[in-house]
This record gives sequence, C-alpha cells and structure tokens, in this order.
Amino acid sequence: MHTWDLARATGQDERLDPDKCAQLLEGMLPLDDVLRKSGQFGPRTEVPDDVDVQTRLLAFIGRHP
Repeated sequence: MHTWDLARATGQDERLDPDKCAQLLEGMLPLDDVLRKSGQFGPRTEVPDDVDVQTRLLAFIGRHP
C-alpha cells in the first residue's frame, strides 16, 4: 500500500502486482474488524463489484483509488 501511496503522490505508475493484491486482500478480509479497530485503516471506500483486485484492496483499506 505504501508503494501505491508514494507512486500516486509522485505521479509515477500506480499499478501493483495483481497476485499480491489478491493475496493481501484474501488475508485481510477476515480481519476486517480488528484492522478497523486498530486505527491504522480508515473506513472502506465503496467501489463497484466489477473493479479490479487492486482497486478492491485499496478501497478495503480506506484509500480512494
């Protein structure tokens, strides 16, 4: 996620590895409540169901892709 943050802030390529995004999202979904309560992640951002896995991951952690 920090790679995406830095790329976006500096105008560079924001694409992340789709397989890594899928792995991260799969591992984080069951921890939704724990992650939100930690204060390290904002509320989910709503995105359409048909978006790519990178967009789903970013939305899950509270970014606005």
